[in-house]
Amino acid sequence: MTTPMTAPLTTVILFVKAQARQASRLAQFASVDTHTASPSVVPPTYGMGPSLDANAARKAASSTQMVFPSVQTGRSWAAVPVPPMTSVMNAPVAENRLMALNNALSQRRSRTHTPFIAEAWQTALSESGLIRRYPTLPSSILNGFDAGIRPITSTYAPLNSPSISILTNIFEDIVQIEFAKGRYIGPFSRQEVEAAIGPFQTSPLSLVEKPGKPNQFRLIQNLSFPHTPRPPIYSINHNIDSNLYPCTWGTFTTICLLVWRLPPGSQGACRDVAEAFRTIPLAPSQWPGTVVHLSDDDQFTINTSNSFGLCSAGGIYGVIGDAAVDLLRSHGIGPISKWVDDHFFIRILRKYLPVYNAHRRVQAKRIISLGGRHHDRGRYWYGGDLLPDNRTEEFDKDMSFPIVDLSHSSERSPDDHRFTYSFTDINQFTDKLGLPWESSKDVPFSSVTPFTGLNWDLDNKTVSLQKKKQEKYLAAILLWQSQRSHKLDEVQKLYRKLLHACLVLPRGRAHLMSLEAMLGIFHDAPEKPRTPPASVAADLLWWYRILSQPTISRPIPGPCELLDIHAFSDASSSVGIGIVIGERWRAWRLVPGWKSTGRDIGWAKAIGFEFLIKTILRLSTQPDNFKVYGDNNGIVQGWWKGRSRNPETNLVFRHIHDAIDGTGSSFHTRYVPTKHNPADGPSRGVFPSERLLLPPIDLPTELKNLVVDFNHPPLAIELHLRREGLLPTPLPKVHDPPLARQSAAINHELERRGNELFRESSSWLDY
Repeated sequence: MTTPMTAPLTTVILFVKAQARQASRLAQFASVDTHTASPSVVPPTYGMGPSLDANAARKAASSTQMVFPSVQTGRSWAAVPVPPMTSVMNAPVAENRLMALNNALSQRRSRTHTPFIAEAWQTALSESGLIRRYPTLPSSILNGFDAGIRPITSTYAPLNSPSISILTNIFEDIVQIEFAKGRYIGPFSRQEVEAAIGPFQTSPLSLVEKPGKPNQFRLIQNLSFPHTPRPPIYSINHNIDSNLYPCTWGTFTTICLLVWRLPPGSQGACRDVAEAFRTIPLAPSQWPGTVVHLSDDDQFTINTSNSFGLCSAGGIYGVIGDAAVDLLRSHGIGPISKWVDDHFFIRILRKYLPVYNAHRRVQAKRIISLGGRHHDRGRYWYGGDLLPDNRTEEFDKDMSFPIVDLSHSSERSPDDHRFTYSFTDINQFTDKLGLPWESSKDVPFSSVTPFTGLNWDLDNKTVSLQKKKQEKYLAAILLWQSQRSHKLDEVQKLYRKLLHACLVLPRGRAHLMSLEAMLGIFHDAPEKPRTPPASVAADLLWWYRILSQPTISRPIPGPCELLDIHAFSDASSSVGIGIVIGERWRAWRLVPGWKSTGRDIGWAKAIGFEFLIKTILRLSTQPDNFKVYGDNNGIVQGWWKGRSRNPETNLVFRHIHDAIDGTGSSFHTRYVPTKHNPADGPSRGVFPSERLLLPPIDLPTELKNLVVDFNHPPLAIELHLRREGLLPTPLPKVHDPPLARQSAAINHELERRGNELFRESSSWLDY
């Protein structure tokens, strides 16, 4: 339900009607760059004091006849009708106009323009005990938020991007809405704005098409312009540290763990907050940095609300978003997760409530014992135990509030009555706060819920890429292929799309390295088109083929029991490759000259990893989650990410992904010190009994000139090196019992925690 803005002020819309005139094209490049000393301005007042007389302000704006210029299309942006005007602006006229501006600004300083009800937030936060976490939130709603914009000492007003003049009608419509909703005050000349708020800085405007919504545009202020600072001119974002505006959000890992642990029959719903960023009022001290340049006719307006493009914008809204979901949790509604203004509401069947809350109490204690809330750059998160692949559990809540049965709090359908809460329970609480849901985007409760571009199947515990996303990403690839060169922002956009798809296609990470390499070739010329590396075309062909499949999905990853078959791999640059599974082993020799064209010891160890996995797949009779060990951190950690920055090693990872694909098995790497890696000996030519040999595997064609079996007859190059005394000989292995015991203890603890997590997450199988 959308809540109307509190205390609407008619005088804040001072956009008076202009005389009709011939439309003309806006100039693409121009600027106003002056250095003006800050005038003596009465400090802004805060609080709930009495507002100025609205009628007086309106009269000041309209009682004197004058020409008030409009954007150069001739279209009217009238909010207050006025009598016919003359083209002469005398001193009394200017004084009246300035008085009108000051009156409007004074009223806005005394009462912010927002749907949020400060008194209701104060009460709710106090009653729930959350005021300790959000002590300044009510006053920020009342007086405006500090976005980190520093004082401006000289006016700088570059013109807008060409999209504004090309899409003039759309721009005018958007601006009309901003005036009608009271978020813009004006328009006024530069001199008038300076007299009212001091020197100011505008940022070029552009119109960007909304994702997945053809012909619908979002107005963006490029608050990072100019990209190259030229003292004393810096972009608005230049001096803002977004890390100082942290908030929580549901990462892919967070949502996976949440869904994995849900009891049977749970349902999810999705809701968006209407115009989320624009609901946030900015403090008067921030206004000089958000002034909007409407046209090149010396026409400006003061934007008093949070803006897209401000690097602190997400964090500023995030405070409201975090507090809102925490308050809902304090009333027993949940589980809830969010991504900016998109909210994922999950409800469980009432019969599972006692056991589910018991699990949450265990998790809450664990979160507290491990340090509670963590601050990582711009994100708040709560850490739990270690997962089987050495990652830490991540939560976007502390589990301090139990889920409550609200099924009797209001009338509801028989189906809703089976669950702990419904939309009605959400609305009854958020309406009091003034939180405006975009009801047209509500996705009702169901077993399959769209969230962050993915479809989450709560019953089958799978996640899939939404069909509209597949089509959008395919179209982006075709557009890319139609052009020979690309700017930095084009590379970034395509990369982000495909990186999102990797959440469902982890093996896709190994097919993004060419785009990642291209991101690094622009240096300080982001607008200069560059020709992609040759490898990009091959990667995009792979992506196009994969994204053309009817459905792209995967099981939701979560804690799982790992099968430890004591599988190890290793490589020695002087001899070869070795693998060990239990007591059995196999080895290969590296052909002299293998180390070239980017191939190094990391590549050789990756080949050992590939041979180990292919051997396990040959021996296994059913899919499983295997634990495998190696002594190279680049390979162990690279496999967690699914790719390597070394192109040759990355090709090996691709071959491994292809070998695993469709088998149902997964492999989790663990680190083992070299001295305690059983595969170290075979990799250096120290071979155990041949009666313990593992079966051979077919060597890939691309490796047949680089690797041979350990018992393959000597090659000509090897015979030559032996005659010259240059063929490497293996060194004896050093044994260090204390280090071996330490490594065993670490792995034992990791295994214990992984199995404990598996038991917790599997408890619903009993129902």
